Amino acid sequence: MHTPQHSALTEGGPTGPAAGAGWPRRALGGAIGAVVSVAIVLTLGVVALSPLGVQSGPVGIPAAFATVVVSAALFAVLSRSLMAAGSPSSATSLIAAGLVAQVASAESASGAEAVVPAVVLTLGAAVALMGLLQLLMAAAHLGRLARYVPQPVLAGFMNGVAVLIALAQLPPLLNLAPELWRTQGPQALAMAQGGSLALGLGTAALVWLLAWRVPRAPAALLGLLAGLLVFHASQWAAPALALGATLGPVALPHTLPGLLTLWERPVAGLAVLQRHAAAVALTAVVLALIGTLESMLNFRATDQQFGGRHDERRDLLALGLSNLLGGLLGALPMVQVRARAAAIVQAGGRGRVAGLGAAAASALIFGFGGPWFGQLPQTVLAGVMVTVAVSLVDPVALRLLLRGWLAGPAVRTSLLIMALVCVLTVWQGVAAGVAAGVALSTVIFIRGMNRSLLRARLDAGAHPSRRVYPPPVEQLLSVLRRRVVILELEGALFFGTAERVADEAEGLRGDTRFLVLDLRRVNTIDESAATVLRRLQSRLQGRGVGLLLAGVGPGSTLREQLQLHPGAAPTPGDENWFPDSDHAVEFAERRLLAEHPEGVDALDASHPLVQSRLLAGLTSAQRTAVSRHLQACHLKAGERLFSEGDPGLGLYVLTRGSVSVVNASGQRYSSFSPDTIVGELAMLDGRGRSADAIADRDSELHLLTREALDALAAVDPLLCAQLYRNIAVHLAERLRAASDAWRRAET
Repeated sequence: MHTPQHSALTEGGPTGPAAGAGWPRRALGGAIGAVVSVAIVLTLGVVALSPLGVQSGPVGIPAAFATVVVSAALFAVLSRSLMAAGSPSSATSLIAAGLVAQVASAESASGAEAVVPAVVLTLGAAVALMGLLQLLMAAAHLGRLARYVPQPVLAGFMNGVAVLIALAQLPPLLNLAPELWRTQGPQALAMAQGGSLALGLGTAALVWLLAWRVPRAPAALLGLLAGLLVFHASQWAAPALALGATLGPVALPHTLPGLLTLWERPVAGLAVLQRHAAAVALTAVVLALIGTLESMLNFRATDQQFGGRHDERRDLLALGLSNLLGGLLGALPMVQVRARAAAIVQAGGRGRVAGLGAAAASALIFGFGGPWFGQLPQTVLAGVMVTVAVSLVDPVALRLLLRGWLAGPAVRTSLLIMALVCVLTVWQGVAAGVAAGVALSTVIFIRGMNRSLLRARLDAGAHPSRRVYPPPVEQLLSVLRRRVVILELEGALFFGTAERVADEAEGLRGDTRFLVLDLRRVNTIDESAATVLRRLQSRLQGRGVGLLLAGVGPGSTLREQLQLHPGAAPTPGDENWFPDSDHAVEFAERRLLAEHPEGVDALDASHPLVQSRLLAGLTSAQRTAVSRHLQACHLKAGERLFSEGDPGLGLYVLTRGSVSVVNASGQRYSSFSPDTIVGELAMLDGRGRSADAIADRDSELHLLTREALDALAAVDPLLCAQLYRNIAVHLAERLRAASDAWRRAET
């Protein structure tokens, strides 16, 4: 269900050029956008069918207009984006050209008359299969894959496409037959025509100049018209000047288009599809991947530019259905094109009405302008396409090149990835470039996950628990904590990364007693990872090392995920599953103390009040005087000592049990053991309690109020000064312990 705001954006939006505009304004905006984009549509149609030579215009231009009329109209109706602007694109047209070249070369042995029907049929099948694959991707919620493609991979692919498009324009720019260029290559340059090259490059220069000086002008359309006038004026004034050929007559095909040709020639058509099934399938897969990626990126860019919002799954479904219909009717592969969307929005069009207006205008342009398209010079169209190729060059690649090879390993890695994908795209074709991009994306993803999985490795000396121990116990733990290793993990724990944890565990020191896996930043755990953890637990037990999982407290998502795999996950229990690393480390500390001869007696032992740190340095008479002012407090487990915001009336000396200071949600700030002081800060600064204090188990405390301190100061100032000194020493020891932990964490 979509919000009213989203619907408003779809039909014009609350802001921007179409704010408050009715449907006539939006339809007119779509029509203007279609007119502005007509030059690119024409050129891409020729590019997609360029392997057909002189037939590229008569076959390619109707196919391109079928895309912006039929496929784009259905896309506009089904999509819920700010501006669904379906059109052929440079990358998908070039991919289609690869299939056309392969089919045309194979079918030429059957006669020239068999080439075009075979090309139309196989291209229609590839586009329809592309649409079907996009529908499957939408059903699997794969529209978000565009977010995870590394920028160097995308930049390398787009740069390779730009080079291929530029190379494809050389024959018409030089007035050379495509067959001659393919067979002789650079040797054919001796027969090139300078006039044709000058007109093509002059058209490109005019398009660039207009785009620079008049950004809102339809630069490609104006450049095309100017080149058309110059060409025909030159042909009239100087007929001998060789400026290349025109496209030839363009009209609707006399036979059924696309996959519908099977209706007229079912047996021959099925035989053609069988011969080229592998090429059709591979092209469809590449088209689905590249078309989806390009569309999702363009949707996001349009949303950011004009303040809209799109539904990735819904838009991918719309793309799939539109291409499925387009393949039946002989259209080229359709994607969301940012430039076409921007042209429509800037002209005042948004939403379905604008998309349908653009489709209707495109139909009128082809219906009335089709007979005139044959007069378009091929070199002029090639000049326009050169500007398109240049616009595809990724600006990130240019910035990295300017920064140079010496900018650092990250820049060098990005440059190498871009170069590899670009070279493979140019050398082995678009399919190889896409395959390389997918493989590199996977490698980079796994490498990044492995790198980011281990956020930190430290021992409990650098990350002690938040329990405050008396000095003798703290001194003992300062040595024992190095036997507790903590691995802080981050990201996804799955089959590709879980072994990294096992590898880290293999490198544990021989005296390690506990390994704490801090999983609070892990967002998912699959069955493979759970199996790895279970095997790790068994191996560590054999070495006398306990595996403690932190971040898997009751009710946590990770705990539920691990419990889905009871045979694979580590055995759950109070002794190895903890809500956070703080409690896990405390568990390890207590176990280490229990196993140490000097720690057994200190663990949870009651501490006589007369030997407490508050009374240190006092004479027997002074201790007796202070004891008369202390108020005994007895708490049951779970009973509250004070609450956040309560006035700080005094401090407490804990002689038995344990008290924890927690926030409102139960997160522990610190826990206090016998012979520690609790609540002294609020008493000293006169402000309220900063958190709640709750007894972890039955506890005994002794309260010394501010009034009692004042009374003692009036009778014995030196006694009161010693008490304040003892409080200050207690605070200093706690601060020093925290400082030491921070310092060890940095190293």
